[in-house]
Amino acid sequence: MFRKVCFVLLMGITSVFAKNPHVEDALVRHYAELMNVSDTMLHIPELYLAIHEWIGTPYKYGRSDKTGTDCSGFVRNIVHPLSGKELPRSSSDMSKIIVAKPKSELREGDLVFFNYRSSNSHVGIYLQNGWFVHASTVRGVTLNNLYTPWYTKRFSKGGSLKQGELKEFILQSRQNSEAAIVPSGLEPLAPIDVTHVRHPAADFCILSMPRP
Repeated sequence: MFRKVCFVLLMGITSVFAKNPHVEDALVRHYAELMNVSDTMLHIPELYLAIHEWIGTPYKYGRSDKTGTDCSGFVRNIVHPLSGKELPRSSSDMSKIIVAKPKSELREGDLVFFNYRSSNSHVGIYLQNGWFVHASTVRGVTLNNLYTPWYTKRFSKGGSLKQGELKEFILQSRQNSEAAIVPSGLEPLAPIDVTHVRHPAADFCILSMPRP
């Protein structure tokens, strides 16, 4: 059902949250607590619904579905349904189509890039308060913080797509929509382990790497 909602958003249908505030409230509170921010700071509930579908999906190089995904495959599967924008397949190519911003100016839905064995070889989606979601090779799709030593050392850049910010695309989708699809229910919100990854082999997403 959640997957259906995400693809409907791409067609310009109103967010599920417009007529199901209980779903919105539960997800927003869940992620606000994880990131230690007020729920009023989470401005794109559609983004949290989308990523919640993928949390815990294992890392699989070269894959981009719920049975396994790499970092760029995950980002493409979030951004495309919400914005209608098709992204390049590799994180390196994605890094070429953004307007870079300082860390302090990053907004929900911006892309963040990291340097590992090559430049901009890992990508995630910025959320709030330094937190971002990505497909980690160690723990699959999860949340981490830019300001932890592991990620601070490897951070390359972040920014929005040159066509605009994700929030702008979603606001336009809401305005153009004429109906809403309301899911019959919401799966319980499982706790997310946000223990910081310190493993030296973590989070590679390099398309030239041999398959694991």
